[in-house]
Amino acid sequence: MLTSVSGTRRLSGLRTGAAVAMSLAVLGFSGPQVNAQEIEFWSQDYGDLIAWQRTMEEFTDEFEAETGIKVNYEQVNWSVAFNRWLTAAQGGAAPDCADMFWLHSFSAIGGDQYGPMPITEYRDTWPTLEEDFYEGSLQDVNWSGDFYGIPWRGDVRPLIYRTDLAAEAGLEGPPETWDELVEYAKALTERDANGNVTRWGLALGPDNPSQSYVPLYWQAGGDFMTEDGRTATIDNEATRVALSFIRDLVWEHEVLSPDFMERGYSAEGDFLAGQLGMIASTPGPIPPQLAEDYPEMDGKWALGVPAAGPEGRDAYAGSGYFGVLRGTDNVEACVDWISFLSRPENMQRLSEASGNVSPMREVMASDYWSDTEWKEVINDTLEYAHTSQHPSPVWNALVSPEPGAVIYDMVYRAVIQQEDLDTVIAESQERMQAEMDRAFSD
Repeated sequence: MLTSVSGTRRLSGLRTGAAVAMSLAVLGFSGPQVNAQEIEFWSQDYGDLIAWQRTMEEFTDEFEAETGIKVNYEQVNWSVAFNRWLTAAQGGAAPDCADMFWLHSFSAIGGDQYGPMPITEYRDTWPTLEEDFYEGSLQDVNWSGDFYGIPWRGDVRPLIYRTDLAAEAGLEGPPETWDELVEYAKALTERDANGNVTRWGLALGPDNPSQSYVPLYWQAGGDFMTEDGRTATIDNEATRVALSFIRDLVWEHEVLSPDFMERGYSAEGDFLAGQLGMIASTPGPIPPQLAEDYPEMDGKWALGVPAAGPEGRDAYAGSGYFGVLRGTDNVEACVDWISFLSRPENMQRLSEASGNVSPMREVMASDYWSDTEWKEVINDTLEYAHTSQHPSPVWNALVSPEPGAVIYDMVYRAVIQQEDLDTVIAESQERMQAEMDRAFSD
């Protein structure tokens, strides 16, 4: 097993290159004699698109100057990213290496032919991986016993609340448990003289209601499927607990709007307008956006680690990683490039340029990620990060934020329509299993 990409294969190549160069010199040739190796690399776009492009071009120039390897960089817009990676996992056009996501699903789709490529034999290139990175982020680069790359960005979702409204209600600090979440939500909910709600105490999340359900299910102790992604596991007590909790928030405690699953519902807008007190799970880009674009909100909001459910704390976390694609002939050059990008100083630059939190502990301990209280809370939340990806080719469809998706329909029927829980859960389990079976039978 190769323990370093700078080992015997590379030394042999360098010696061969030197010999060729000397022979060409004897024959009177001058200038570069051997074609530089080239690799194709794709990345999604982040933050300020021009600044991101400039940062990546700086990296490719520095890497070529250091190694002689030219990186042909292509920027992929997020609007087409999922379809491009789905196509690559099914045998379509793919680069040598890339900034990727949803390893488990795309690996399941591509099998051992297409899509993400294991680089387990190069694992020792990063000898202190477990110490350097948050445990939750490493779940996103290990699958089915193999190692696929280096996590570089995260989207961890803490709780956010209006500190000005909390102070008016006599509350201090964020809620720590589900019981406190209910208590805070009741105190933050306001009604007019006719009993109409003018401010809701709580929203589960700002956009995708299926994603907002996911961390509550984890906090209740649930898992959606078996590790191989073949068996649905939602007909359980954790599902009953999570759905009952949400149903009570809407109909018993009356602190969560019954419109929270409808298209056009804007938790973020209500939060800014003072018509919403808390969001239980808020995407990573929202806090920096508030800090940078809404100076009038300064001192009126704060973050908290997600409230603990009956089985503990879990924070929804998305991530991206640098990995290699099956079919490339440039594995070692790609590993070199990934190793270069994953140096702490370069991970720092990536984090600052993209605006994403880093899964590397050293970066998150930097001044950049510890100069404000909300950044410190994000650091704390990373300790509870739970990967949002699952090893099923149909996971994206299962948690789609649209009617017809299994999780969406289950929550809507159980909470909004208040159907019998046992019936809803049993039928949802059956539907989910059928979707998963169909994926593996194709």
